[in-house]
Amino acid sequence: MHSGSITLFIEGKSRLHSDHPFNKLAYVLLAGVVAYGAPGAWIPDAVLLGLNLVLAGTNGILSAVWKITWRMLLPLALLMIPIHGFLYPGNHTPLVSYHNILFGLEGLVFSGTKLMQLATVFTASLLFVFTTHPADFITALTQAGWPPFMAYLMGSPLLMLPAMRTRIGVIQAAQRARGLDVEGGPLKRIRSLVPLVVPFVLGALIEIEQRAIALEIRGFNASGAKTSLRMVHDSKAQRTVRWLMVLASILLLLSRLAV
Repeated sequence: MHSGSITLFIEGKSRLHSDHPFNKLAYVLLAGVVAYGAPGAWIPDAVLLGLNLVLAGTNGILSAVWKITWRMLLPLALLMIPIHGFLYPGNHTPLVSYHNILFGLEGLVFSGTKLMQLATVFTASLLFVFTTHPADFITALTQAGWPPFMAYLMGSPLLMLPAMRTRIGVIQAAQRARGLDVEGGPLKRIRSLVPLVVPFVLGALIEIEQRAIALEIRGFNASGAKTSLRMVHDSKAQRTVRWLMVLASILLLLSRLAV
């Protein structure tokens, strides 16, 4: 279950939930390097994408991962497949041909490969987002010796994204109550953007000031050691695994550059 609208984190007791945040970040790095740098065309992407879905299923977040992934990739697919199918420079094998218009197999394969790469990295990132509480991530950065402002800067996007989504919903509801029609065709939606964007931007600026005041009251910039109610468990085995993933990513990148 989502912990309200404050964060995208999904409560759970799975193995992935208990892993150190740095291990999950190292896996995201490895997934990105494998997706875009591993030899074998689309095969490594398909294997890693399948692994991501298996991990999501075994850790209780498959429904959320699938819901967001197809919503993101479907619009991209509707754009990329026709564009590359008709305009890809390497098209030689016609799938559909009408007069001088050619829809090529090579363009279809290219767009499918790029979509699979995006899906691989995106699902790996969702594994991190849905199983890592922002407070645990910030605490892990602090325990690793990062300055407090850097730890907050790295962890704040995990808090800001759901807050922005909630604010948009509130603004839309308020504008509907005032009689603004935010539904309908593309032109009507474009005309309704200005009444939505202006209060959204102003609200974001006000929230930044409120966050700054709240952090200052809590002694964010105070010198000296700070204590925390949250502690993130780490172990030698976990450190070994994440450094192996980082090493594998570096070696794969070097081999790719050498080739």
